[in-house]
Amino acid sequence: MLFLYRPRQTWMPFALPRDRTQQAAYNRQLQEKFQSTRRVAPPVPATQPNLLSDLKELGELQQSGVLTDAEFASAKAKLLAR
Repeated sequence: MLFLYRPRQTWMPFALPRDRTQQAAYNRQLQEKFQSTRRVAPPVPATQPNLLSDLKELGELQQSGVLTDAEFASAKAKLLAR
């Protein structure tokens, strides 16, 4: 049980900013350094799906009998929750 006899580490190997504004500036600085070393282009954000066309498609599926009323209701709730 050697770990019980070790003294506790009471120092940090680097200085940390103290308040929120200094921490935010430090975080931005690290993010900028990271972005400058990236070799891959950042991903293109996906476009927002058209809610109206998705609802029309669900309605057509329900009318054709592919979806039951319960399945239609759950799929509609998922679409509206986005």
